[in-house]
Amino acid sequence: MRGWGWRLGWMCLLGVGACGAPLEEGTEAACSGVLPGDLVITEYLNDPEGTDTGREYVELYNSLKVPVSLESMTLYAARSDGSQEKGFFFGGPLSVAPGDYLVLGDVREGPVPAHVDQSYGEELGALGNTSGRLGVRCGERVIDEVSLSAPAKSGVARGYDGRLVPDSAGNDDPARWCDGAGSDVAGVSQGSPGTANPPCAPAEGASEESGSTETCLPLGSQVPREVKRPRAGELVITELMVNPLGDDTVGEWVEVLATAPVDLNGLTLGTDTTSTKVQGANCLSLPSGGYAVLARRSEAVLNGGLPAPVATFGVDLRNTGGVVQVRAGEVLVDAVAYGAAEDGVAIQVSAGVTNASSNDSADVWCRASEAYGSRGNLGTPGRANRACASGGGGVDSGAPDGGAPDGGRDTSGGSDAGSTGGGTRDGGQDGGLRDAGVPDAGSPARTCIDRVTGTSRPVRLPEVGSLVLTEFMADPSAVADSAGEWVEVLALREVDLNGITLMNEGGTSTALDATLCLSLKAGARGVLARGADTALNGGLPSVLATFSFNLSNAAGSHSLRLALGSRVLDVITWTSAATPGVSLQVSPANSDPQRNDAPGSFCLAPSSARYGLGDRGTPGLENRACVP
Repeated sequence: MRGWGWRLGWMCLLGVGACGAPLEEGTEAACSGVLPGDLVITEYLNDPEGTDTGREYVELYNSLKVPVSLESMTLYAARSDGSQEKGFFFGGPLSVAPGDYLVLGDVREGPVPAHVDQSYGEELGALGNTSGRLGVRCGERVIDEVSLSAPAKSGVARGYDGRLVPDSAGNDDPARWCDGAGSDVAGVSQGSPGTANPPCAPAEGASEESGSTETCLPLGSQVPREVKRPRAGELVITELMVNPLGDDTVGEWVEVLATAPVDLNGLTLGTDTTSTKVQGANCLSLPSGGYAVLARRSEAVLNGGLPAPVATFGVDLRNTGGVVQVRAGEVLVDAVAYGAAEDGVAIQVSAGVTNASSNDSADVWCRASEAYGSRGNLGTPGRANRACASGGGGVDSGAPDGGAPDGGRDTSGGSDAGSTGGGTRDGGQDGGLRDAGVPDAGSPARTCIDRVTGTSRPVRLPEVGSLVLTEFMADPSAVADSAGEWVEVLALREVDLNGITLMNEGGTSTALDATLCLSLKAGARGVLARGADTALNGGLPSVLATFSFNLSNAAGSHSLRLALGSRVLDVITWTSAATPGVSLQVSPANSDPQRNDAPGSFCLAPSSARYGLGDRGTPGLENRACVP
């Protein structure tokens, strides 16, 4: 798409109707088919050398196999808190070819440089040099947004890691961005506008002693290469043998699964108190989907007949229960907690849920049942796990519940009576239950592993008024109900959802139990869903936790309730049937536990608010205003 050299010309400016149509109306018509993630911000120059104005640029990437039109979309920039937003409205038929890049610049006068495809003039003002927001949206639906950060020096662009496929979720991680490479040529700053970005050097790959990049020697090669350190979630703990038959100090082992090509060199495996570093001159590589066994000893005669371990570790795993975690430098890659261990029996994640989000739940773990080696131990080291029976192991001898009580986890024992449906609200006051009128019977002290620090800390328990039920999808069209139903929760102050119970009108409930802290910042929205796998749940954004009961599609008296012990945090009620493929959402003005009880506070998500595979809703994002 090089060499366009177009200027504002036929483009309509922000705030002016698109070719005579109101802005919102034009947006609905022209870009309603563009979904979040179709366009990805992959590079920006926010601090040119010398004066900023006239030399800044933004690069967009089309992640689809079909062209994406920007007509009626808005490119916007704001401060980090969202204030002082400015935007540029695309009023004409401008498109990005499949897998191609489009570079937009703030050229104010004169010819457009060769590396810029289209000028947005002065509409965005000057981008923040050290912080801010940059995004593109259709109406109020955000297609992609990134946080601006400062380059090491002026004149250097910031780019998304060229080793990675451009992704609107991945580019939210600041660690995946780095300064552009190359030299200043003919007034073009260091960067790669309009082309694929170069790889970023992994920050966590540097040697602590010398600051040099850590390398390893690939199998069959004489030339070393950089170690491919796993990012959070790219290595998953899937099985633990804590208490083998015989001597624990030679027979313990940990199984991990790679969800992306990674090296194990330099990783630390440990507990919440001690750790050991995985060493090796050769690359200890795993392909995506590959398993590795880390064991106390490598000799089969000592370790009980394990398949060849990839590496060994020297940390004792406590038989009474504890935590196992994997780190890459300061990055917590994965962590699980486990309870008291059964002699000679490994605990495993059920087949089909082997990811770093699902393995936080005690419900997906169970005792192994298949023998291995020479001593009669049970487990599947280095191989795919067996599917657990319904409900996981359900016993403290194997399930990694970290000592948390099991009460509140689907205790009804019966079939699901059906809970939520869609439609309109009936205006009932929490179905007769008051949000603040039930005293808390008291709960035991809870702890969880902080996702940032990797250390155990007390759970931040929510008080009444801290959490609000703001949206739910009872009848998805893109996928089956059992895979695609979800509920959205808004946090009005910083809390953890560990120990919270989600319940329907029939009394069927799910306790949100996890080893890691289910944290929500003040103002953030968490998605609770039937499944965490984006490929199966209709394309939901990151799922904070899962629930196990169905949401009813039929008309009737329905409710959803959030509770902590006996204390009710929020309740919503309604009577109408669900609308297929459309969520029911609370109006933004009514997003608190009292106002969301008012008649008319809920409405169907508008046609412009779409996510994933095309169903209507704003899971994890601010809701659209309800139209009277």
